[in-house]
Amino acid sequence: MRKYLRWMATIAIASSEPACGVEFALADTVQVGYFDPAASDANLGIQILGTATGPVSFNVPIVQLLNSQQHPLLLGTGFGFDQIVAMAVPPTGNIFAGSLGGPNPTFEFTFNDGFSPPQGGTIYLYASWTGTFQGDPRLIMPTNWGVIETPQVGIPGYTLTTQVLICATANPFCGPFVGGVAPQGFAGQGQFMQLGTRDLILSAVFPGGGIEAPPTQFRMTEVFAFTGLSHPPFAQGDVGGLIETTFNQVPAPIMGTGPAAGLVGAFMLWLARRRRNRCKTRAT
Repeated sequence: MRKYLRWMATIAIASSEPACGVEFALADTVQVGYFDPAASDANLGIQILGTATGPVSFNVPIVQLLNSQQHPLLLGTGFGFDQIVAMAVPPTGNIFAGSLGGPNPTFEFTFNDGFSPPQGGTIYLYASWTGTFQGDPRLIMPTNWGVIETPQVGIPGYTLTTQVLICATANPFCGPFVGGVAPQGFAGQGQFMQLGTRDLILSAVFPGGGIEAPPTQFRMTEVFAFTGLSHPPFAQGDVGGLIETTFNQVPAPIMGTGPAAGLVGAFMLWLARRRRNRCKTRAT
């Protein structure tokens, strides 16, 4: 019994300074871009629409492209949007949204009132979040994505594909038409043809890094592939999309069985709760 008590005391001393998940840099960068493969300037690649840099806080970094139904933002061959927003949201929320919870920021990408040109087509919207982290690069990623707005009349005739990817490239984005996805960096993909969102758990590995490694740069890209069929007979749009993802490090398994393992497990659960409470105190 003394052996187990000494073991737990050692763990307690080592854990006296809580590790609040992945440690992120003071300054992060969020960028938004698009690519329409049928556009006359498709040879130029992904066009950057906006960039914002700063510490993840109540009002930065946020890229917001805001227009109106009377004067929509027109892209490529005639895709239009009233609003496109990408932002890194602190655990306590920001001026636009709450986080998904946990000690780390939520990366959110959304658009509203999207419509396709009369001839139809597909446009790719990209948002990337770049910064640094220090910790275990193996991540589990609670995610919510889907369609948050859909045509009210007519036959919808659209498909919205969502993706989350981890990058190992100097390019601002990774994914369709640009590549650069890190090994074990394709976190997941969803597809929607009607109103509705989905909660799920994705996983990925940041390239490089490690528990004892120095801070490492990361880049995550969220992608919408928005496809509309020809109008008529299908509706041109009024579609909205959402992707939001946060990070948690993969928990290490507790080895062993029996009463001693159960005691250690209970003790580690208490430590985890104490870490979480301290992280919340720091965040506020």
